[in-house]
Order: sequence, then structure tokens, then C-alpha cells
Amino acid sequence: MTRENIDSIPEMVKAGKTSWKQVSKELVLFILKNKPMFGLQKFDEDFISDFIITFLDRGPASMAEYDISRGSFFSYLFCITRNYQTSLMKKAAVRNQIEYLKLSESISNYENKIDAYKNIRYDDFEKPKVPYSYKPISYKDFQIACKTDSYHIKKVINSKESGLSENIKEKLRDYSPIMIQNIIMVLSLKSAYYLTDDQIEKISALLNVETSSLHQIIQDVKLQMERRIHNKEKIEIRRNRAYFLHKRFKSQIEWNENNTMNPEYENISLNRKYQKNTKNWSTLNHQLEEGKIHIRPTTKLIAKILGLSPRQVTYYQSTARKLGITLNKV
Repeated sequence: MTRENIDSIPEMVKAGKTSWKQVSKELVLFILKNKPMFGLQKFDEDFISDFIITFLDRGPASMAEYDISRGSFFSYLFCITRNYQTSLMKKAAVRNQIEYLKLSESISNYENKIDAYKNIRYDDFEKPKVPYSYKPISYKDFQIACKTDSYHIKKVINSKESGLSENIKEKLRDYSPIMIQNIIMVLSLKSAYYLTDDQIEKISALLNVETSSLHQIIQDVKLQMERRIHNKEKIEIRRNRAYFLHKRFKSQIEWNENNTMNPEYENISLNRKYQKNTKNWSTLNHQLEEGKIHIRPTTKLIAKILGLSPRQVTYYQSTARKLGITLNKV
């Protein structure tokens, strides 16, 4: 293929003799045989592979936008290849920055990670866990399954293996078993998104409810909160990006201060970007940590699952709050 052949490609496509998809396959071979012509000789094989994938993927749509009145098709092809190279270099630069910042974070958090690994119970890895498949369970069946006898509630509450603090036990002794059960169940469903498998097993044992049934109800609650979960994930992505930019601009500012003659002038724009992204990160992180963006099912849904009225659910929540009962104490 010669330059003259390349310039005649648009007419061939217009005449229906070939397609842009087929053209992109032929052109990528021409480009690889003439790397110096397109400035590709300085890149390694990994970069070339990414370039080929990008050209085959985006090339047909880009070439279809060619306007003959603006110049030759060869010049247009050259510009396309240079744009793809620039795009790939930017992506590579961002990847390198992410790796650098990850390494910096790992170093600064090394002591915390060591402490965390010390607390791992390796014996738990040997214990097989039952995989719970999601099978819809009717709310009526779940309500029947939750009807635990009073003796069991009293026995578990007074047991040393209940996991409840003595302070909480003392407060619960003034309430009936059914009241205790409803308080714990309302708290569990309200925090369904955040419950761990270990917590679900403890709650099941406490209330004498089949673990699989509780798992299925919690899964049902999560499915009904998909939109809220999606919104929270979007905010987390925004928070993570703001944090990345906060660290990135901070690193660039520090580099300028150590390696340039007049860092104050070069850092004017960087400082502005750094402050903006630091503020965004702090705001979003505060919202996530302080509970402004909590994923909670509605009181109406919990009432429907347990066969109670919304007012009763609210009462159980208020009572739990007054007693200082939270899931980390159950």
C-alpha cells in the first residue's frame, strides 16, 4: 500500500468497494510496517499492542468523519494516529501516578496493616462455609419462623455466650422476650446492607431463626434498595477520584518545591486545583462517614416483613436508641 493508495480509500468506501472496518485492518498493518513515519518506533511492544487495539476499535468511526475539503486522507490518518498515541500516553501516565500513590499509601499505612494482620484468625480459613443461594421466602413464612418461644430468648439473653454486654443485659431484663426479639430484628433489617455473615449467624442463634431464612430476607431487602446502593457507589467513585486528585496535585506541588527555581509561580494553578479537590474529598468523605448517605430500608418495608405497623417499628427503633443497643453489641 502506497500513499496514493491511502488517499484513494475514501472514494473506494463511498463507492461501496470496501468498508471502514476492513480499511482499518489494512491500515494498521501499513502503520506497523512504517512505524517511524507515524512516530511509533520509540514505543515498546505493550504500547504498540494497546495502539493496535485502540485503532481497530475507534479507527472506523474516526475515519468515517473524514472531510475531503480539509486536506488529504493521509494527513487525516496521521493526525488520528498521533491523537491515539497522545491518549494512550495520558492513560499510561495516570496509571503510573496511581501506582505511585498506592505505593506511598501502603508505606504510610504499613504499621496499621501489620496490626490488622496480627489479628487474623487463620483457623477460620480452614472452616468450610455454606454458600447461601437466594430463594425468595414469603414474609408470612418468615414471620412464622420468627415466633421464638419465650424460654429460648430468656435463656440466650442470660447466657455468657450471647455476646451481649452485662450493661445491655441488665437493661433488657425489664422487657418481655417478644419486645427484645422485635428490637433486635428491627435493628437487623434496618442495617441489612451493612450486616456481615458473622453478625447474621449471631442474630440467628440469638433469636432461634434459621440462618438461611434470615439470609434470604436480608437479600430481598438489599434487592429493593438497589437504586440507593447505586447512588452510594456513585458518590464513593466521586470521593475516590477527588482523593486521587488531592494526592496527585500535592505530589506535584512538593516535586516543584524541591526541583524548580521558582516553585511559587508554577504552583499557583496547582494550589488552586489542590484546594478544590481536597475540599471535595473532605465533603464527600464526611457525608459517607457521618451517615448522611446511609443505605436503609424504609420503615414501611420493615413493617411489612415483620407483620407490624410502621408506628411499632418506629417505637422499637426509639427504644433501642434509648437503651444504647446497636448491632455491634448484638
